[in-house]
Amino acid sequence: AVEEVATPRQRPPLHGLPLRRQLMTFEFAFSILFLCTQLFRSNVYLGTNKELLRDLGDASTGYAYTQIFAASLPTSAIIFPVINMCLERRGFADTFMLTVGFGVVWNAVALVRNLPFQLLGFAVFTNFRAFLYCAHFVFLTHTFGSRTSGRIQGTISLLAACVNFLIWPCTMVVDGLENRFTYLYGFLMLVSIPPGLMVLLLRRRLSKNPLADCRRV
Repeated sequence: AVEEVATPRQRPPLHGLPLRRQLMTFEFAFSILFLCTQLFRSNVYLGTNKELLRDLGDASTGYAYTQIFAASLPTSAIIFPVINMCLERRGFADTFMLTVGFGVVWNAVALVRNLPFQLLGFAVFTNFRAFLYCAHFVFLTHTFGSRTSGRIQGTISLLAACVNFLIWPCTMVVDGLENRFTYLYGFLMLVSIPPGLMVLLLRRRLSKNPLADCRRV
């Protein structure tokens, strides 16, 4: 009889590394840049959406569009199975790139001076946020492991909070300008470029090390 030799279960390469070494990896830099920039864009939209809609004439509808936007935010829960399927079948790179795509779409809709057209932006935005949070937290746990992912997320949250302090000066700069929302959301569109480039780099790294991806082979 041939004796079977037990081999250790394969796991992502960063699992088990000291926290200090994990903080010096591309994956940590990717997590910081992606979440901080996308949260910044998301929070600017959340904070200025009512003014944007009022500027487009929402007051004449009794602020119906503002109420629709607020009501649409929790509906993203229904697409959680879709997000799970996307992560399992397409992996991190495609899921993050889809998130970037969603961000570009709602941003582009906000630049269009048409009130009914904003309904499309509402639908895409709520899915954007769902994909952003789900993909980010799955990436952290899968990449760094349960032992350190909590501390890593705490570090990222602290940095994201610091970035969010820039929302006030950004809105003040454009306040009073004609077509202020064109400038503001045009700037947010530019902010979406670095995360997209980082996803391309992540895709290259994952292709060289499939164990680091959540995609089912």
